[in-house]
Amino acid sequence: MANRAAAKRAAKARPPAAKKGTATRPRAARRGAGYVVFISHSSKESWIARQIAKEVKAAGGTSWVDVNVLAGGDDFQDEILEAIRTCSEAIVLISPDSVNSQWVSYEIGAVAVQGKRVTPVLNNVPPEAMAPLRRVHAIDLNNFDAFLGQLKERIRQSGRRRR
Repeated sequence: MANRAAAKRAAKARPPAAKKGTATRPRAARRGAGYVVFISHSSKESWIARQIAKEVKAAGGTSWVDVNVLAGGDDFQDEILEAIRTCSEAIVLISPDSVNSQWVSYEIGAVAVQGKRVTPVLNNVPPEAMAPLRRVHAIDLNNFDAFLGQLKERIRQSGRRRR
């Protein structure tokens, strides 16, 4: 009985990355990793999310997309919350699939609690499709290039502040 209690205390003392079933590799969204953009999306739009991540990288930022970071056995809830905690801003891909996704809603809430900028990117849905983001100016996926210009400016300004 005492051994079991000691084992529980030792497990609690381990850092999150050392927990059983969690890979011990550096996360993409760490402090000092530059300007990190968290990309929230439905798993059915993973390809689009990866394309957005490529555009963020081309703009000079770093992206965090679950399909690029998470491995089998990872505690994805902890990884997602850490990524949101350390990101500079978030993009939420809003689509017919994501408006019904509990995880996308969860991620929007987590970003909102952190008080970080969140940009809805609309993919075949009207701006009012995602209730938690109705007050936030949305970008249509077809106009994503205009958003990238704004993002580049925020990344540039962030680099100046860190110097």
